[in-house]
Amino acid sequence: MLRSARFVPAVLLLAGLTACGTMAAPQQAAGTSGSITVNLKTVPTVRSVTISPSHASFVDCKGGSGRRNTRSAGDRLGFPNGTCQVSTAIVITNTGIASDIDISGSAAEPADGMTGWTLCNTGANPAAACTGPGHKPGPDQYKVINFGTFGAQGDGITDTPQCDRILGPEGNCWATEGMAVAEGVRLIGPEWSSDISTNWTVTITWTPVPGPETSK
Repeated sequence: MLRSARFVPAVLLLAGLTACGTMAAPQQAAGTSGSITVNLKTVPTVRSVTISPSHASFVDCKGGSGRRNTRSAGDRLGFPNGTCQVSTAIVITNTGIASDIDISGSAAEPADGMTGWTLCNTGANPAAACTGPGHKPGPDQYKVINFGTFGAQGDGITDTPQCDRILGPEGNCWATEGMAVAEGVRLIGPEWSSDISTNWTVTITWTPVPGPETSK
């Protein structure tokens, strides 16, 4: 009995020590943090072009029919299929980052707001085929050809933006910042016009877009 009595306090002491060993230590509070604000600048990524002049007129008109009294004269387009040329060189300047430059045209709008002329094109796969004799513009159609140092887009521009192939050598329309190119524009009129207006407006647009060189 005496030996058993002496053993009990030892067992209790071990149990107490074990219980103390499982108690979690108190968590300490985080310290005071510090930070820095860093400013960052990037290069511009704007794509833009300027066109000069912003307004011009068609002049040097030729063709048409003298027998019908519809021959071109001076700044007046004749029928059928008279031709005129823009009065001045058009300068396209890339004022943004390097880009491909696309060109497109609008329908020719008469001053009376009635029946306009649609753009037509030639070539193997024209967007809108010219329906007149000899693949010239048909009724209420017209064609616009832009030309410059590196040739002419003889098939004509379309109403959908496409690479301006005469902007650079070998059909390259890639333009770096500050690059300026002068172009001319020639118009071939319709076989005949449904609208009798004698004043018309044509809009030609150049648009900078990402090109194959963008990833380089």
